Amino acid sequence: MAKETEALKAAGLSEKEATVYLDLKLNGESRTGKICERTKIPSSQIYSILNALMEKGLASYKIVNNTKVFYASEPDALANLFEEKEAKIKSQKIELLDFISKLKTFQKKPEKVGDFKYFQGVRGIKSLYMEIINSWKQGDEYCIASAPLESFRKLEGFFLDVVHKKRIKDKVKMRIIINRNSSKWAGIRKKMPLTEVRFLDIDTKTEYGVLNDYFFLVTYSEEPYGLLMHDKSFAQTYKVFFEVLWQQAKK
Repeated sequence: MAKETEALKAAGLSEKEATVYLDLKLNGESRTGKICERTKIPSSQIYSILNALMEKGLASYKIVNNTKVFYASEPDALANLFEEKEAKIKSQKIELLDFISKLKTFQKKPEKVGDFKYFQGVRGIKSLYMEIINSWKQGDEYCIASAPLESFRKLEGFFLDVVHKKRIKDKVKMRIIINRNSSKWAGIRKKMPLTEVRFLDIDTKTEYGVLNDYFFLVTYSEEPYGLLMHDKSFAQTYKVFFEVLWQQAKK
């Protein structure tokens, strides 16, 4: 019954509402005492649960010998309930996007990346990349050194659907040095516009990138973490290191 209960909760029912609905569906017309006996739900709670099910169109009752007898509605009512939940979520999304749009107008100047930021976890690394891609300008060049296998395994969908999609749209060039064991993902990038790929026979779990005055370092351990710096000296120094590696790397 656990799977059925979870499905009903996904449609918007509470756990107790799901339990009572399934009980009525399995056992048919029932008085409250029997429902409480089977579900172990206290009698002090059963009427509020049944009322909630009736408001959702999932239960009804009739009077037999001056006593209410409850029964479950047809399962098709669940589809209507889920559609209502879906419509509510869409409405909330529209409200959220509108709020985000208004929130951006509160800033008199574009938000500046701090001198140093730390990011943790896959979501954190995505946030790091979002700061990078929102800082570049048309015609910029973006360099990545020693992209490891784990980076593609954990974030390839995000790289393709967000980072590279925006990069190509914004006409930002990329040079990337990839570990030799990641040739599968290198082939995808070789087909991209504004992209050059080279290989190094190294095996690391860390990569670094340079874009204008930004420098970032990401380690793809079991729980990835990264550092983002807005520092001209750091960026220029690691761009020099990148050029050395680029000359050593193979096409």
